[in-house]
Amino acid sequence: MTGVQRLTSTPRSADAELAPSASGPRLRVRVDATALEGLYREHNQFVWRNLLRLGVPQHALDDAVHDAFIVVAERLGEFEGRSSIKTWLFAIVYNVARGIRRDHGRAAARQEPLDDVREPPSGLSNPEVLSDAAQLLHRLLEALDEEKRVVFVMAELEQMTAPEIAQTLGLKVPTVYSRLRLARERLEKALHEIGDVP
Repeated sequence: MTGVQRLTSTPRSADAELAPSASGPRLRVRVDATALEGLYREHNQFVWRNLLRLGVPQHALDDAVHDAFIVVAERLGEFEGRSSIKTWLFAIVYNVARGIRRDHGRAAARQEPLDDVREPPSGLSNPEVLSDAAQLLHRLLEALDEEKRVVFVMAELEQMTAPEIAQTLGLKVPTVYSRLRLARERLEKALHEIGDVP
């Protein structure tokens, strides 16, 4: 069963009983299945790649995507459009990734070999995950602490603005710029340590 089927296998515009999360009982929410399915189809790859970029271990990626879209289903009615859908989704992705890393521990995530980063869910094409450059990127992201990593991913990889990042993470704009500068410095140093630049 695909992620869309898992999330939208109930009648359209009906109360939907969603799969239980590890932390609680089944949730009964009103889901606009058409809107949810559209969001899933349009943003599944965005969610998948950013969960990976934020340190979710390979073996937990499918469940993490599912968990993220469960949160989307629960909160879709609360989305007021004050931010872009991507920044709203990224906030959910960030919280899901933090929870998974907390549960699995950073050490376990770092021990996972990066040379077997697999393709995104079927039907999606993401050459970034398959390339040597992507492997290097994921190694470099591991060199950053969480605060710098999330700002770098949002700014450099997802092309979000400093005000969007600040709003999403609850930071001041100067803090975003400071963390981004420190992330770039750390990544440059890590590149020299790896030996890929002179």
